[in-house]
Amino acid sequence: MKLTNLTYLDPYWELSNLKLSNLNLIVAKNATGKSRTLLTIDLLIKMITQKKNLNWGSKWTIDFLNHQNQKITFEFATKYQDGGIVTAEKISIDGGQVLFRHHKQGDVVLKNFVTQKNDTIYPPNNKLTLHVNRDVRKYPYLEDISNWAEQCYGFKFGNISPYSKLNEQEYDLLTAVEDIPNLFRALKKESITKIITDFNSLGYDVIEINAQDKIEYSILYVKEKQLNKALPHYKLSQGMFRTLAILVYVEYLISRKKPAMITIDDFCEGLDYDRARKLGSLIFEKCENTDIQLVVTSNDSFLMDTIDIKYWNILQRNGKVITCLNQQNSPNLFKKFRMTGLSNFDLFSSDFLLQTQNETK
Repeated sequence: MKLTNLTYLDPYWELSNLKLSNLNLIVAKNATGKSRTLLTIDLLIKMITQKKNLNWGSKWTIDFLNHQNQKITFEFATKYQDGGIVTAEKISIDGGQVLFRHHKQGDVVLKNFVTQKNDTIYPPNNKLTLHVNRDVRKYPYLEDISNWAEQCYGFKFGNISPYSKLNEQEYDLLTAVEDIPNLFRALKKESITKIITDFNSLGYDVIEINAQDKIEYSILYVKEKQLNKALPHYKLSQGMFRTLAILVYVEYLISRKKPAMITIDDFCEGLDYDRARKLGSLIFEKCENTDIQLVVTSNDSFLMDTIDIKYWNILQRNGKVITCLNQQNSPNLFKKFRMTGLSNFDLFSSDFLLQTQNETK
């Protein structure tokens, strides 16, 4: 299950036409909405998994592509009333409606895939239908959406620290549930070998990584070729640990062979030119042709010049409205830019976008 399109509206913020593929780089100038876009995705995840209530007064239109290559469109709206209530809810599969909520009557009519007839239920007005109905056979579309949300993980790259567990970071975006040493312990030998190989391809010189249990927690020990002793992970540099953490987490998700989504805000922040470029390429390559959907944000020129513009979403802001330019909704613009011979970063930093948009008016 992949998230392919997201439109969101509340009184203070509107995100329009964010189109996502398997690999995605969201770019924008500062204060345009990169982090907030990932926070919006995170809010959706947490509302579906009931880690946040529904009192946001928001409207959502979300498209997914399921494992049967069907388009599932999930639309709902909430209102700040009595702690948050659902005022609208609808689900369609390839354009055919399978769920509709009558707000005034309080009932939900949904298609039963066992009987091929419609069922009527009466969920609480502060719950989405998928919060109260989890039947794999009768309502598989509800299970698809719930399972998607349960397999989503997020990080702010600059907040990953060797001094604390990932799930102790004070950042609302984070949905990861385990710390890196414990994830590392779950990996098989071949996965650990891949991590060391990948780590060294980024300019490090590591010959061994292993985990050891202490009284209250586990510690990763990293042995570099030039050093006599292995270093505990909390003595690694910030950049080295951030790189190791992402490599471990991505390898862990790939090794499970389950669909998942990972979001990384300010990807490669704090890394030098060479490592930012290499890590960006490596993570995109590792997630390509897997069941991992990767969504990262950056305005780092090193990373932009490395990642193909076919994976880009360029955010533009007009007041509270954020619109997205991408190869799906603006194919001619991206084709024209490729013919200029400019670097990727020039698409973002030059006046090419402004000039092209003015020409089309």
